[in-house]
Amino acid sequence: MKKLIFFCLPFLLNSQNVSIGNWSNYLAYNSASNVVEAENKIYCVANKSLFYVDKYSKLVTRMSKINGLSDVNVSKISYSEKNKTLIVIYENCNIDLITTDEIYNISDIKRKEIIGEKKINNISVIENSAYLSCSFGLVLLDLIKKEIGDTYRIGTNGFFNKINGCAVKQDTIFAATSNGIYFADINSSALFDYNNWNVYKSSSGVYYDVICSEHKLLIDSSSFINSIGFYNNLFFSVYDTIIYVYNDFLELEYTITPPELNNIKDCYYSIDAHVWIADSVGGLIKLIGEEGYETFMPEGPISNDIYSLKYLEENLYVCHGGHYNFGLNYLNKTGVSIMQQNYYWKNEDYYRLGWAWDIVSVAVLNGKEYYASWYDGIPVLNGDILEDRWRWLKEYGYDNTNGALDTSYSANNRIRISDLKVDKSGNLWGLNSEVNNPLFVKTINDEWYSFSMNQGVTDLFFDELLIDYIGQKWGVIGRGGGVFVYNDNGTLSDPLDDSYNILTTNIGNGGLPSKQVYTIEEDLNNAIWVGTDQGVCVFYSPEMVFSGGNYDAQQILIQDGDYGQYLLSEEKVTAIAVDGANRKWIGTEKSGVFLFSEDGYEKVLHFTEDNSPIFSNTIIDITINNSSGEVFFGTSKGLLSYRSDATTGSATQLETHVFPNPVRENYTGFVAIKNLVNNVNVKITDVHGNLVFETYSKGGQAIWNGKNKNNERVPTGIYLVYTSDINGIEKIVSKILFIK
Repeated sequence: MKKLIFFCLPFLLNSQNVSIGNWSNYLAYNSASNVVEAENKIYCVANKSLFYVDKYSKLVTRMSKINGLSDVNVSKISYSEKNKTLIVIYENCNIDLITTDEIYNISDIKRKEIIGEKKINNISVIENSAYLSCSFGLVLLDLIKKEIGDTYRIGTNGFFNKINGCAVKQDTIFAATSNGIYFADINSSALFDYNNWNVYKSSSGVYYDVICSEHKLLIDSSSFINSIGFYNNLFFSVYDTIIYVYNDFLELEYTITPPELNNIKDCYYSIDAHVWIADSVGGLIKLIGEEGYETFMPEGPISNDIYSLKYLEENLYVCHGGHYNFGLNYLNKTGVSIMQQNYYWKNEDYYRLGWAWDIVSVAVLNGKEYYASWYDGIPVLNGDILEDRWRWLKEYGYDNTNGALDTSYSANNRIRISDLKVDKSGNLWGLNSEVNNPLFVKTINDEWYSFSMNQGVTDLFFDELLIDYIGQKWGVIGRGGGVFVYNDNGTLSDPLDDSYNILTTNIGNGGLPSKQVYTIEEDLNNAIWVGTDQGVCVFYSPEMVFSGGNYDAQQILIQDGDYGQYLLSEEKVTAIAVDGANRKWIGTEKSGVFLFSEDGYEKVLHFTEDNSPIFSNTIIDITINNSSGEVFFGTSKGLLSYRSDATTGSATQLETHVFPNPVRENYTGFVAIKNLVNNVNVKITDVHGNLVFETYSKGGQAIWNGKNKNNERVPTGIYLVYTSDINGIEKIVSKILFIK
């Protein structure tokens, strides 16, 4: 199926300028691994993502499912100069062929059932064909017909080798395999018969690649060589810190030792005699002269690994740490990636956070950032300064938390903080696993307290923490422990008047559909939504938990044909977020993202890998910028966002913002009117007072499709936006210039 390429994403993305219903890509691009030249562009694979640099304008453009690619996790790229075609190979063996005006997807290998490993290791472009070196053989891809041709299995006595690379020298094709170099007559009609392939000289053992010039073959038989290439009559052999350059007789011409680069994975010698380097730490680099270089790296997080997302104080926090089912640590050093208000990214890593591993959550209070480490307590950043690091090191007799942060029962004195939240009074609350007092607080007066629920500490793990509208603390207990609710009764220093409940599946004691709870969220009506491995449930009266009355969770019964079933009862719900219109964005482990109406009875949207640009059906977390309506999805394959039509409503009418304005003749998307009162009536008229369109705001935003009541695009002119106050009195809140 052909798709038009729509390369619209600039180097720096700003969601304020992304239209409603559009997507934004926030993948990592810092770790480059593969680079090729295509006309006036340099394409680079970095963090399994793809981008290109225009050699003349130096504009950097990201490529993803959002602007036309068919899949995610790019592994290899190559370019056919003769056919003006970029070949993109994905880890799952999907293939895209990108020409000037289309992206053509070839999914044959991806869909084919193959016993054993299925992997495309290399691409060799020869005339009108691309030879794909695969774990199961050598596959011929016809670049003119855009289809898979023959598959050649190579080996001896019916034992077939893994193919790592191939090259053609005159009429002979060579294949580098897991057990020797093989060759055959490329014009033979029987290459599919392994008997027609012969061992080259007395080669044996693993060969990683083979390339050729008119005179020589260069064979890669060393695991220390990261890549080899032949460009502009020169051979290139790439190691971590040095590149050897040979002429076409394999005589050493010179070496390249780029300063401060120790992780070189690939290089390309462009037609204008510049060396482009893919470095797994430094990104894509263009060498200039002997010492100079330019770095090209799209803005983005440091990693595509996501544990949690938080949108706080107009910044997006992407936490990269984690653990294996609350047991072993990931031992992740990348810390947290932060997208700031100006849409530039920065990284607070292991070193910046005082050697704290596995950051899983963050809270912001009075300009300070408090990070939850599932390994080493709570590092605190005040701007660029590491102000403190709260922990208790028993072996050194060091405690700066008044005993509130004890060390884990079983994890070698580690402090396993799972979440942090700030209450309405400015107190910082958190959860600590495998300790006697798992719930703790640091007050605004820097006093520390911790609280017990009379539980055993062995295998007692916690995940998310929520503070509801009356100050009760709700916590997810890991490994099928259900949910706890704690009420300190406003007396932090006096635990004797505290109350707590452990909510389970029992009637009268929570009524959860399952004790395997993964997420918890409070909506705008103060109901508590809980995500489990058997769908969602809702506590509509959370204030009743300690009343002695009925407070059990309710599941939402929806109509399914002639039958009823509970909402998402067959799904593991991993994330819940509430937008400005009180709608529920729900992420699942296997079925992507759902958007439900305020009460959960109406499905508004459902995004999957098949019907949207979303990178994966496995959703890790969701968070929302409610001032813009941008919804961020953390998936198992990276971060992206969707600009929704709902924002947080204002208590009183503020100065409105209309985007776009003016609406130009080539714009066909929605017009957004922001900063409105929640659920207010909105009317759009022409300058003569004739009604053109009427709607209600969702949260603090209303949208208009640019059409009148007859579904016709309105003519050029000025249009007035009216809203009604509580007395029904209408007033003009904005003007829109429309150009047809």
